[in-house]
Amino acid sequence: MSAERGASGLRPPARLVDIAEHAGVSVKTVSRVLNGEQYVTEATRRRVMDSVDALSYVGDAAAAGLRTRRSGTVGLIIPDVRNGYFSLLTRAIEERLTSASPTLLLGDSDEEQAQEERYLRTFRQQRVDSLIVLPAGAPSLPDAVHEIPTVIVDRTVPAVEGLADHVLADDHRAADRLVEHLVRHHGMRDVVLVAGRRSVSSVAERERGYQSAMRRAGLVERVSGEHVTPDDAAAGAIRIFRDLTPPFGVFTTNNRMFWGVIAAISRLGLQIPRDVLVTTIDSIGEATYTGLKPTQGVVPAHEVAARTMELLADRSADPARAPRTLTVDIDIEFGTTCGCVPLTASPLLAGSSPG
Repeated sequence: MSAERGASGLRPPARLVDIAEHAGVSVKTVSRVLNGEQYVTEATRRRVMDSVDALSYVGDAAAAGLRTRRSGTVGLIIPDVRNGYFSLLTRAIEERLTSASPTLLLGDSDEEQAQEERYLRTFRQQRVDSLIVLPAGAPSLPDAVHEIPTVIVDRTVPAVEGLADHVLADDHRAADRLVEHLVRHHGMRDVVLVAGRRSVSSVAERERGYQSAMRRAGLVERVSGEHVTPDDAAAGAIRIFRDLTPPFGVFTTNNRMFWGVIAAISRLGLQIPRDVLVTTIDSIGEATYTGLKPTQGVVPAHEVAARTMELLADRSADPARAPRTLTVDIDIEFGTTCGCVPLTASPLLAGSSPG
């Protein structure tokens, strides 16, 4: 059986009947062994398991799902697999999978509703046991919430507010703290916001945090927003930076905006932190090839994952319970980009443009 190939050139997967034939027992006996039932001798159990190994039998998840009404899978949709925070969150969630649902199915929506819609349809067709969604706003998301235990993470959309469980970071407070740090600790009178799309609720909350800190300080808001790519952010930042006299501060809403600002600073021949002080939210980590350690708000991925799996367990146990929203604090890390940590080397992108 293990060497035989079908007309397609691929070996067909082993079936229960193949295991039974190889082991010299009945299909019912094989089923009893695989299901851990009693009334099977140890010698028979070993013979069956030896055949399972010899034929590389892996079972039929679809058939098992029909019996148990569980697929053994959790569907996760994130906005951007390249984003360091989303990668950390994916790993943290995977570490917390249970024996009942041990497999994570991952979809990257790229912040696009149509792509998210395709993944939602696929996961619903696969009958995943539960869903974790960092939403872009796919039209069928409310339907998925009604059908499958679901937790909305990181941001929300109007269609599921009050409908689904949420785990959200305190974006407003973290943004307020980072901007206030530039104003009060470093004495910045000009602080620029370089932002992503306001349709993303976390970005909108971070912008509101920037606004609250600026208004409290009586300062003029300088905003370049609705950017999607680092190139967009760099172009928007350059337009504002050219009208400012250094030193000035910058707050960015995520890592794409951060890298756009770094590029803008390099192109204008400015230096960090002598000319520009930069803060951000999004777990940039060590920006090693620039030599910079960002001053940043870091969303604790492991705590978000733990709260998410807690809500999923509660929702699976009691589908009719009222939705809950859990809020997670964002940690502030101070680094070289605001000047709180001295630079130990000349960073690649923090001086004049190369060439």
